[in-house]
Amino acid sequence: MHQSRHQDTVELTSDQVRTMTVETLMEHFNLVVKGYKFTTEDIWNVVVAASAQGQAIESAANQLEDGPDPSTVRLYLRSELIDPTTLEALEAACNEALTTHLPPGIRGGVHKVAIDLTFIPYHGQAAKDPDEIRRGKAKSGTTRFHCYATAYVIKKNKRVTLALTYVRGDDRLIEVLERLLARLQALDVRLKRLYLDKQFYCVEVIRYFQSRYPNLEVIIPAIIRGKQGGTRALLRGRKSYRTTYTMNSPHYGEATFPVGVVRKYSKGRYGRHGVEWFAYVLLGCVRTPLHQIYQEYRLRFGIESTYRLMNRVRARTSSRSSGLRLLLVGIAMSLVNIWVYLKWAYLGWPRRGGREVWAELFPLTMFKQFLLEGIKGIYGAVCSVSLPRDGSAMNRI
Repeated sequence: MHQSRHQDTVELTSDQVRTMTVETLMEHFNLVVKGYKFTTEDIWNVVVAASAQGQAIESAANQLEDGPDPSTVRLYLRSELIDPTTLEALEAACNEALTTHLPPGIRGGVHKVAIDLTFIPYHGQAAKDPDEIRRGKAKSGTTRFHCYATAYVIKKNKRVTLALTYVRGDDRLIEVLERLLARLQALDVRLKRLYLDKQFYCVEVIRYFQSRYPNLEVIIPAIIRGKQGGTRALLRGRKSYRTTYTMNSPHYGEATFPVGVVRKYSKGRYGRHGVEWFAYVLLGCVRTPLHQIYQEYRLRFGIESTYRLMNRVRARTSSRSSGLRLLLVGIAMSLVNIWVYLKWAYLGWPRRGGREVWAELFPLTMFKQFLLEGIKGIYGAVCSVSLPRDGSAMNRI
C-alpha cells in the first residue's frame, strides 16, 4: 500500500493485488514445485490468470510469453496437489483460503447468514464414483451437476463467503448443513438468523432445527404446492398473516411449524402486476414484522450474486476430476472474498455510523484486470503468432 506524503490517499497496485492473491493460494494449498525452471508461484500465476479470464488453463498459459506451458501446469496440479489429496483435505484447504482475508468484525461476530446450493452443469460420467455427481432440475441441457453449498454473511460492505462444502449425490441436506455450521463455529461466527434456500424446505431439515437448535431463528421459503390444498391454500385473505402448517414426508414423518404468509402488490416491478404471495417457514420464535421478513429475505439473494461473481472468476476445465473442479471453485470464491476485502481495506473511509466504502472505484472487472496486468508484467504477453517455414505447426497459438 502506497500513501502520499501530501495527500490522504491510498494507492492499490496490480502487483499488490496479484501478490496477495497468489500468496494466499501458496499458503493454503500444498503444491510444491521443485523444477529447474519454474517455481510454485509460477504455477499459481497461470491458474490465477485462467481464473481471472474465466478460461481454461491451456488458453491462459498460451497467452504468456515466458510462463510455464499448460502441460506443465496441469502436471503439477495433478501430481503434486490433486492426486495426493483427499477431497476432504482439499475442501479444508479451500475453506482456509476463503477466510484468510476478511474485513474486521466477521470472526467472533454475531451475523445473519445465508446458506445455499449452487449447481454447476456437467456433461459426462463421474470420474471415479457415481456419487460425485448430484442430480437436479434440468439446466444447460443436463440434469447432472457438480454441487457445492456455501454459507455467506449478509452484512453491508462485508458480504463474504465463510464456508464451502462439496455436495455429493448421496449427501443428506442435514449433513451438508452440519458441515457448514461446524465451519462457522470454528470461525467463532455466531448466528443471529439463518436464511436457507427453498431447496431446504423439507420435513427432515425443519425437524432438525426444531430439535437441535430450537432457539435459532431460521427462515425458509415455503414451496407453493397443490391446486387448492397444500401450501396454496395458505394464499388467501386481504393481508399478510401468521399461521401454522403441517407437512408430511413418507420417510421422515410430519412436522408442524409456524408460517408467515406475505401479500404484496407488484406495481409493475420486474414486469409483474397485481397481487403476489410469499410464504416463509419461521423457526425459533421469529417476531419480526412480516413485511420486514420479506425485505430481509430479499437481501439473502446476495448469495446468488456471489455465485454469479464466482462464475466470472472461475477457471474452466473439461476434466472429469472432482478434485480439480472443487479446487477451481474454491479459488474463484477466494478471489471474490479478496476483492471484497481490498475494497473495504483500501477504498474505505471511517465515519460515524459505519465505514463508507467507495466500491464503484474498484469493480470486479478492474480486479480481474489488475490480476492479469500483474501476471503479464512478469512473463510478458504473446503479441504475435507465426507459421514456421516448414508449415508443420503454429507457434504459441
